[in-house]
Amino acid sequence: MKYLIVNRGSASEKYSIYEGEKCLAYLHMEKAENDKCDFVSSLYISGQETAGQPSPLNGRPNRSEDSPAISCITKKEYENSLNYALNLFIEKKIIANKEEITGIGIRVVAPGKYFQGDKIIDKVYLKEIKKVLAEAPLHILPTYEAIKDLKKTFKNIPIVGVSDSDFHKTIPDQAKYYGLPWAETQKYQIERYGYHGISVESILNKMKAEKTEEGQIPKKLIICHIGSGASVTAVKDGQSIENSMGFTPLEGVMMATRAGNIDPGALAYLSERLGLKGKKLKEYLNKKCGLLGVSEQSSDVRDLLKLEREGNTQAKLALDMYVYHLQKQIGSYYVVLGGLDMIIFTATVGERSFIMRERICADLEMLGLKLDKEKNNQSEGINALISTSDSQVKILVRKTDEMRQIARDTIKILSVL
Repeated sequence: MKYLIVNRGSASEKYSIYEGEKCLAYLHMEKAENDKCDFVSSLYISGQETAGQPSPLNGRPNRSEDSPAISCITKKEYENSLNYALNLFIEKKIIANKEEITGIGIRVVAPGKYFQGDKIIDKVYLKEIKKVLAEAPLHILPTYEAIKDLKKTFKNIPIVGVSDSDFHKTIPDQAKYYGLPWAETQKYQIERYGYHGISVESILNKMKAEKTEEGQIPKKLIICHIGSGASVTAVKDGQSIENSMGFTPLEGVMMATRAGNIDPGALAYLSERLGLKGKKLKEYLNKKCGLLGVSEQSSDVRDLLKLEREGNTQAKLALDMYVYHLQKQIGSYYVVLGGLDMIIFTATVGERSFIMRERICADLEMLGLKLDKEKNNQSEGINALISTSDSQVKILVRKTDEMRQIARDTIKILSVL
């Protein structure tokens, strides 16, 4: 039985074909790093050594751009990613035709208790997701459009919505709720749901399968998922007890285009001065702030590192703020956990930028972190231990595998039908 797995991130498109829990092929699409094309696609086929990998995010030339696995694609192909992915999977003989697909899983990032669990996407599900379309514009609307495309392309094939917040259901009440009137909290289900749960769970499951000392899940763990969206999760005894994101993925650390934490009074002030309300204010906070807003140049770490080297002070400020917000979140979770045994960097920037990892760790020695710069510099897009031998806290880079986790959860839901 073959499954199509879909993950629409805030700055990437990902598709996989799984046969059971075995990945047959994985397609990753994102903005290009070079001037040769606007977007690139990277195809990984199980058992083939020619598959390339996304480039490191250190402002260097794309060392993998000549790999046959990495191709330039047009904006139209990126925007019609489902058709592009299916045609490529058929061309490469991963599937003979779309009729081979027996089930579909898709990552869903949405607030509300209804979405804090994996479910078959039916008419009720679509009705519920339409209610929250404006709450996470970088995720929900693209996912909703993807679901419509999937239903149109795959008639009568079950689609599972895999919750990105389900893993964070263990966050305790004192961390979960805001200081709002209890009646409104209950009526509107306003609480900190947390996100990137699929990524965190995938890291934990991969570590459980490892036979090395570093693969053991420690009692007190912090996982930094740093990509276009960024979050920090405190994991104690294998369970989430805090996540920096909140009711929506807008809360927390500063991100590529998201503001992160901000005084509600400042929001009210901006709303009045700029004439932004409701949907327009949400769009502003999600798409025009963060690294893009501060630098006034780009939301991409690669671009900002290059601009910083050229002397652009706004790019430097944006990166300094980005690092500071992450350091502050890590420090607060050290207190929440009552200490720290291990910290893991994952996702696009966390896995592929040794420069950003070094900057984040630079001022955290008081927490027991000591980075081995040589190991760190050699660890781009690979699993690695990058702390020194005498570091009190182990520092790891681990490749997240959201697609495998989505596949695993999809198969689990479909197995009971």
